[in-house]
Amino acid sequence: MVDEAVLTVMVLGEIGVGKSSVVNLIVGEYVTGCSSDVEVCTRRTTRHEATVESMKVHIWEVSGFNKPEDLKKNAPDIEDKFGPILEAKASVNIILFCMRGQKVTATTKRIFELIHGIFKKRIPIVLVINHLERERDMEDWWRRNQGTLGTSMSGTRHVCVTGLRVNVDKEKSRTSREQLVAVLRSEYPSRERTVVPLESALRGHLRGSGQTDGGWLTWLRCRLGFWGAA
Repeated sequence: MVDEAVLTVMVLGEIGVGKSSVVNLIVGEYVTGCSSDVEVCTRRTTRHEATVESMKVHIWEVSGFNKPEDLKKNAPDIEDKFGPILEAKASVNIILFCMRGQKVTATTKRIFELIHGIFKKRIPIVLVINHLERERDMEDWWRRNQGTLGTSMSGTRHVCVTGLRVNVDKEKSRTSREQLVAVLRSEYPSRERTVVPLESALRGHLRGSGQTDGGWLTWLRCRLGFWGAA
């Protein structure tokens, strides 16, 4: 008997960017226990299981980042974010990095650079620019702002969406979900596609890092029992 393919998605980003609304939009119902983007919903990393347009999907909604500097120094915070995924020995097919369209801050860019530095060339990353319900054409946001995002961000695959499901143009909500589902389908596991365990991706980051950071890298080495190049 062949195991049914499962797409594993990691949804992450700064605090308050609407990660929960993106998860709800993908699934097609409220699964996060939070229905308003004004609330801070993702207080701990949580796994959601769903069937999305015939695809079996596991979504890891990672608790929100505050400042990348804090992440590098605060081992308990790192454990809260990635520990549950490591405990589950989960592989990750794709990362959805959520950000607010109205205001792209320096902190948002620094958090993305941290995530991009860890997972680039290991796990595909897609930018999800959220809260674009006021745009006539949501893609207009990208055309206006791409040049201000920096090389790593501007060169990353993206979708422009609104995670709101009430008091919003239904066509925009439908289009947003269609775009997200299309992204997931493009990464759906197949025999030809290699799935990367989160632990392997983090080990790869350690191999390529010459730093000895007192927080982030030390936590990784202790957590993975990794102290050499093997």
